Amino acid sequence: MSRIETREHVLMFLFQASFRTDPVAGQLEMFKEDYPEVNDDPVYFVDMVYGVINKRAEIDEKIAPFLNKWKIDRIPLADRIVLEIAAYEILFMEDVPVSVSINEAVKLSKKYGTDNSSAYINGVLSSFEKSL
Repeated sequence: MSRIETREHVLMFLFQASFRTDPVAGQLEMFKEDYPEVNDDPVYFVDMVYGVINKRAEIDEKIAPFLNKWKIDRIPLADRIVLEIAAYEILFMEDVPVSVSINEAVKLSKKYGTDNSSAYINGVLSSFEKSL
């Protein structure tokens, strides 16, 4: 499975997990049973899931200034998670080029977001990257 496919599964997992209250570890096991392909790159998948969950407050705080008068909790959930995944990669995964994180976030937003999501996400992440 490619990294873009793994990112897509991270998005799917985090979206689903946002509606559940049971422990993440158990949710991960169930998700892996339903989507065994995530085991092709299990370290990246699990690192991304726990990374975004554990660093969510920090990530949201760092991208908030670039949301163009929006609050993070008002952004559509899929868009928010795409932003968090890309921001996590940009901030904490040195082996992933920033341009790749942004491009793949735009691709995911085209697939899972609204008609305006990809342009918005590209703008937010480009501004965020320039600030670093």
